[in-house]
Amino acid sequence: MPHPLKISCVTALSGLLATQIGLPFLAVGEIAWYWVGLLILPLLIPLRGIIRDQLYTYKWIGFLTLIYFCVGISELVSNPELKTYAYLTTLFSVGLFLSSIYYTRYLRLKQ
Repeated sequence: MPHPLKISCVTALSGLLATQIGLPFLAVGEIAWYWVGLLILPLLIPLRGIIRDQLYTYKWIGFLTLIYFCVGISELVSNPELKTYAYLTTLFSVGLFLSSIYYTRYLRLKQ
């Protein structure tokens, strides 16, 4: 049985990926698919390390989530049409950030 913090990391990463993939469906106007690709590709990089439970991946994924937190907050303030997207991006990025920090501490104590 995986640790609950690992489950929350995988859930938050999956939710963040789903939110970024769903951006064209939530947007009112035209969204270019290359923007969606630019938002998805960085999230696919740590996927292998999370599945393999590598401590180093959990250490640096917090820095990656800061980008999505900034995107979520800026869209929340500047674009009222994408309020759902902004809330979900901010929620999942904060969840991934917090769960990765605490799971890093757990893995360090376990070693």
